[in-house]
Amino acid sequence: MKENLFQAAREYIDLIDKIEKTSDPLKLQTLDEKRAEAHWKFIELLKAQGIKYKDREHATRIAYRIANEEL
Repeated sequence: MKENLFQAAREYIDLIDKIEKTSDPLKLQTLDEKRAEAHWKFIELLKAQGIKYKDREHATRIAYRIANEEL
């Protein structure tokens, strides 16, 4: 399960990074839709692990820490 959480965090963070670097509105929309899906997948895995989070920003910070192997 830890590997799945790491993979989900990595996918979520990679999409956020791509969004920050993209200026094309159509590509941005597609990436944002994928980011939303990755976010909810990550949230479900957090819940399954019993990891609590306050809001979306907090969950994103947790994802960064997991993806960077700080947690």
